[in-house]
Amino acid sequence: MRLIPLLGVQHVIRFESSKRKVQILTPLQQTFMDLMPVQAAEDTSNLLLSPMPGSVSAISVAEGDEVLEGSEVAVVVAMKMNNSLKAPKSGKIKKIHVSVGDVVDGDQKILEFE
Repeated sequence: MRLIPLLGVQHVIRFESSKRKVQILTPLQQTFMDLMPVQAAEDTSNLLLSPMPGSVSAISVAEGDEVLEGSEVAVVVAMKMNNSLKAPKSGKIKKIHVSVGDVVDGDQKILEFE
């Protein structure tokens, strides 16, 4: 097991192939955290997110195109392997957030559905 410190109280714990982000707080810090408002998670149901860091090698759709669930919409190259990204649902492409050749992080927006 390995503890990797990030900024402030944020840490990453790695054990075998799993990785978890954690916060390590003093009792006083926890008291203040309990008083902070809870942020709602972003709704990603209309987004296609990159499953891993890599480079966008192809985008098979344009804004305004109608796609069917399961059809290939983009390709991300990671560790010299092409990873085909498929449409999670049928619908119309509202916005493409990346271009061919862009480097993307894991969970970065690739495209948005209407």
